[in-house]
Amino acid sequence: MAPSVRAKHRGPGCPGCVERRVADQAGRLLELVAVRNGELFNASGLARDLGLHRETVSEYVSVLERLFLVRRLLPWHRNPGKRLVKAPKIHLIDSGLAATLAQLSAAEWLTKRQRMGHLLESFVVHQFVTQAGWTEPDVRFWHYRDKDGREVDLVITLGSRTWGVEVKAASSPGRSAGPGLRRLAALCGGDFEAGIVLYNGSDILPLAEEKMLAVPLRELWAR
Repeated sequence: MAPSVRAKHRGPGCPGCVERRVADQAGRLLELVAVRNGELFNASGLARDLGLHRETVSEYVSVLERLFLVRRLLPWHRNPGKRLVKAPKIHLIDSGLAATLAQLSAAEWLTKRQRMGHLLESFVVHQFVTQAGWTEPDVRFWHYRDKDGREVDLVITLGSRTWGVEVKAASSPGRSAGPGLRRLAALCGGDFEAGIVLYNGSDILPLAEEKMLAVPLRELWAR
């Protein structure tokens, strides 16, 4: 007589049960990261919401990174030592997967602008990372946020040379680069190469600040 299905299980510690539990926990973590895509990574908050240990969440995120599902974008700081203690941002690499897991549709582009803006930010980040992979592998990528909430979506460095990129879903970029890019430029001094505001328009426009331009998103694929 063939053994029953129940007989094949050896309690909660059996390898099959453990593998299914890990897969389920990692899947729920990925869904929650999709909802918080483009935000600062908070392992303790994720652990609390999922009912897991903080160390377990950190291990799962490391696995998801190795599977090229998520990327933690480390914080830029003028002092390299402080880059190691500030919070990274977390992005799903596939913005389409992020939208699906977060249950966002194209029809919600206008009603959920902040969450859609985070999706666009993730898309732009990974376009830059991908293109750098075959043009200049020594380029490094960061985000910037200071204690006053001034932010830059993407900081690009090549040695000490530094560029800042802000992403806007709006059809008009405004006249100014914004406080985040201005602060980044001030911190970098002579190492600051340029600031770019990517926007949903058609013209490359100078901004009020020196070395700052508004550039259409479509230029990502034109140059």
